[in-house]
Amino acid sequence: MRRLLNILLLLTFQLGYMEWPPHNSMFVFQAAYEIFSKTDTLLSNLMHPIILLGFLAQLVLLLSAIVPHSNKKINALGILILGVLILLFLLISILSKNLNMFLATLPFLSISVYFFWNFKKIE
Repeated sequence: MRRLLNILLLLTFQLGYMEWPPHNSMFVFQAAYEIFSKTDTLLSNLMHPIILLGFLAQLVLLLSAIVPHSNKKINALGILILGVLILLFLLISILSKNLNMFLATLPFLSISVYFFWNFKKIE
């Protein structure tokens, strides 16, 4: 069950949507592609704390989905770190009254709430 939740959390995080003026928008997976495709600035991009934490948290979720008996607390830490980023998207969407960004955060948040609600039951 935890493997499925980790995979769903990774997918729903990648579908996080960002919009900023003037008329710029992209999903998280598109932003990740932009970061990794520019090899001349890759190191400086990866040293940004938000990008580095998001990348490491995604690695934690990926490893938790692959490894059969991974540490549940480290898995929860990865979800919390990504949750902070998604909550930042949620706050921005509320302040800017952007319905698309708001709706894009709901799947990740709902699966995260389910994970933590059933934390002791999840194997």
